[in-house]
This record gives sequence, C-alpha cells and structure tokens, in this order.
Amino acid sequence: MKHSNYALNCIVATILLSNIALAEISDALNVDLILTNGQIKTSDGWVAAMAVNRGIIVATGNAKQIIALRGADTQLIDLNGDTVLPGIHDSHVHPLFAGLEHFECGFSAGANPEEIARTISNCVKNKAPGEWIFGGNWVAAVFAPGQQNREFLDEITPNNPVLLNDEAHHSIWVNSKALALAGITQDTANPPAGIIERDSSGKPTGLLRESAAQLVTKILPVASESLRRKALMYASREMLSFGITAFTVASVREQDIGPLADLSREGLIKQHVRGCIVWKPGPSTTNDMGESLIKKRATYTSERFSPDCVKIFLDGVPTESHTAAMLEPYINRTGDHANTGPDRGFLIIPQDQLNLAVTRFDSQGLHIKFHAAGDGAVRAALIAVSEARKQNGFGGPFHHIGHSTFVNEQDILLARDINLSWEFSPYIWYPNPMASIDILKAVGPERMKRWVPIREAVETGALVVAGSDWSVVPSVNPWLAIETMVTRQKPGGSAETLGEGQKVSLEEAFNIMTNNGARLMGHRDKVGVIEVGMHADIIVTEENPFSIPITEIHKIRVKMTFIKGEKVFP
Repeated sequence: MKHSNYALNCIVATILLSNIALAEISDALNVDLILTNGQIKTSDGWVAAMAVNRGIIVATGNAKQIIALRGADTQLIDLNGDTVLPGIHDSHVHPLFAGLEHFECGFSAGANPEEIARTISNCVKNKAPGEWIFGGNWVAAVFAPGQQNREFLDEITPNNPVLLNDEAHHSIWVNSKALALAGITQDTANPPAGIIERDSSGKPTGLLRESAAQLVTKILPVASESLRRKALMYASREMLSFGITAFTVASVREQDIGPLADLSREGLIKQHVRGCIVWKPGPSTTNDMGESLIKKRATYTSERFSPDCVKIFLDGVPTESHTAAMLEPYINRTGDHANTGPDRGFLIIPQDQLNLAVTRFDSQGLHIKFHAAGDGAVRAALIAVSEARKQNGFGGPFHHIGHSTFVNEQDILLARDINLSWEFSPYIWYPNPMASIDILKAVGPERMKRWVPIREAVETGALVVAGSDWSVVPSVNPWLAIETMVTRQKPGGSAETLGEGQKVSLEEAFNIMTNNGARLMGHRDKVGVIEVGMHADIIVTEENPFSIPITEIHKIRVKMTFIKGEKVFP
C-alpha cells in the first residue's frame, strides 16, 4: 500500500511540476482515451497529446506526460503527426433538403441545359406516369435567352409533374403538368411577396418566385417518414465526414421536426443541433404551423436537439429574381428576367408587424434567425431587434442575421451594440456562378466590392459566424469556407476575386467556424476550443491547415470525428 501511494504521489508531482493542463487527478489517472504524437490546437497553443475521460478533456501536454495517465482500459490512438482541432459549427444548413435531393433528381452545380435534360430523362425512367419528379439545383445564368420555360421540361416529361429548385431555393421551375395540378393559369394573380413569371402573352413560363412557389409546393406529396429519416441521417453523416460536430437547421417545418427529434433521441444523429422553426405572420398555413410548433417545442427538445430558434424570412435573394430587399435599385438590364422583380425587391413582413413579432419572441427567450440577403432587409432586422431591446431590456437572446449578403456601411456598425450577430454564407460562389454572374448582373460591380462584408463585421467586434446554406451550395465542406474567407478567390486560387477587401486572416476564419459558432449556439462553455474541462468534440485531420498553403485548405481530409469522446466518424 505504501509503495502504491508513493507511486501515485510521484505521478501527481510530475504532472504538477510540468504545468500539465489537468482537470481532476482521480479522473485523469483512469482516462478512457489518449491521443498522442500529434499536433493538437489548444486555446493556449499547440501540444502533442491529450487525455479524455467520460467525454471530457482532462489533460493536454507532451506525449510522455499524457501516456503516464494510461490505465488498463485506456484506448490509445497514435496520431502519427496528424492534427487535432475543435469540431466545426455550421450555423446554417438544410439537412432534409440536402438528403432528399441526394436521393431524388439532383444535378451537378452549374449544370448546363443539356445535362439538366439528360438527368431529368434518366429520372423519368424510374417514375410511373403521374409521379412527381423533384430535384435541383439550377442556375439561371446557364440558359440562353428564352430557353428556360415550361416547354423545355414538357418535351422531356409531358406525363409527370416536375419541380426543380433554383440555386438559392427561392425560385422553382415547373412544367405544364405541375402548373395544371396547382391550378395556375394566365388569370392567376401574383400572391403577396411572390412572382409568377409570364411570357409576352401573359401565360406562366413555369418560373415561380418566393411565395408563388408555394402554389405548387403545397400540393407536393410529403416524402415518407422513412425517406425523411434516411435523408436526415445521410446529411448528418456527410457533415460528420467534414468534421461538423454541431449545426443549426435553418428552416424547421412539420415534416422534419419529428424525425430530427427522434433521430437525436435515438442517437442516430450525433451532432448538437439547433432547430429554427419557420414563422410568418398570419393568417397563413405557415403561421399556424409555426405558432403550433413553437408552443410544442419542449416536447421535441432533447440533450442534443434544441428547437429554441424562430426563423423569419425578411426577403428573397439578389439574383435575377430581384427579390432581396435593397436600399438602392437593382441595375437595369436586358434579358428574360429584366422586369419581373421590383426595383428594390421587397420586404416580406412590414416593419411594424416585424417589430411586434421580434419583441414577443425575444421576451419568450427564443433565439431569432433572420433571413436577410439585401441591405434593406438587414436594416429591417436591426430596427426590429433595437425595438425588442428597448421593450425587453438587453438580457435577451443572441439573435442573428442570416446571409447578410449586402449590408449598408453604417448599418454594419450597429449590430454589436444591440447584441446581434452576423452570419455570412462564404461558400456561395463555389462552384456555381450564382454570385459571379447572377448577383453581379443584378446589382452591378460597385456593390459587389462589399459583397459578404466579413472583414468589416469582424472589425466592429460583433460576433461573426458562418453557415454553408447546404443544399443551396453543392457541398457542405467547411474547409471551402475557411479557405475562401481568407483568399476571396475560388477554391485552389484564382485571378477572379469577390469582395477582395473583405478578407480575414486564417485564425479569424477558423475562429468563426469553431469558437464563434459555439458562442452563438449557447454552448461555448462546453465546446468550441480544446482545453481542460471542455467536451471532447474534436476532429483529426491529415493536414494541418495552419502549415499548408492557404489554397490547399479546401482539400483537407478529416480522418476522425469525435463528439463527447465518442468516435462518430468513420
């Protein structure tokens, strides 16, 4: 017994004298997991080894120090020089859409008309007459003038209704069969905050913008629960393969909240997930659904799923649709879609109604995610949150503006003072031409100089996070975002840049995807960095992003992903 105590005291003394980061000696001496011989990025710098017990990081240090903590049942992983980093947060993702598109009729990013036609033809072969064909994502810039219409789709599939999402998921393209089933004719009026595009004779072309898309989507058959579960599990696994250990579902509706809650409780979705319930002012089906889900949110909540967020769409997108709310007019141009959208886009919710809603949700302690792509919508969000702070005080939730594609120079200074966070979408130009062609044509080159103004937001000291918006973008790969936030070029480098003056450093970009994402989700006390006392939500990569050329970061391969010490990938 004396010899055993002497040995224990020697170990403890060695640990303390070495300044090893250690939580509780009794735990550290019976650790579950040790990772050694690697490059581990801690909050205090780089170390070679770390120890985990019951999902918590209990020690970091050099290999000799940490291996001394090994017990009979400790799993030892020799990293052989690999890198260990904190898990990544995706603050804006649509896993159900991404999964369904994977299993339905999807085509590659920026697909040309020939590829789209070929893909749909193949999809038709697997469908019975009358069955819906669903897929995407198309990009307006690839079509010749007059080419994108219902007749294009009718030639390929006259007997099946077709619905194809655009690059931004704010417009749909349908054929005549779908229009007929939805009852859309030449006499159908544009719904509020929606556009039915029409040809020179006034007939619908098959392109439906914003709320007009709901005229068709409301009659779509809901995917089976089995398929929805399959889609969500596919999306979760895909994110784990890129090192994403936490994510926010940007638009939660009735069809996905049940499967999300169930899969989280069953341990089949491993990540920490926040759900943002879609709400619109009533009377509307969306309003009724949103209010109902908000009231029932506690019944869906579990350890790793928190539907504590409300999603409010303020505008559309600044593409050829001209539906994002802008402070200055879109530029005049010729082409199919030159005059279909309003000069400055539109706000979906009037300011007075928005102020009341935001104040109410804020008083209930609910986080709000705004969809705001245009600078006019961003300003509306700032006004609404300012009003909520006046009414409720400054101890409320940390709301944030999603996308923030265009922000007025003066308005970007305001967010920090009202405890509002910026969320940007730095993946958006890869690899489709949405930004470099469609958005550029809509707003002009001068406004594109401040496109996605991440640098300005970081410099204000406000909280800045990033979201992929997958499946709007073809890949959820966060390393694309980290690289392109630094270079403002295409992945791998390019002569072409977008908003070059908005570059951030690699450390800032990495912080946005880890520490800041954890702060916004409200669990920075547990995850976001590697340090003693934190959950072991960590990833192992083959390459160290801080020691390779910046234009190589998008190629980084994640070898292992851990959540609370459990290896969840591969």
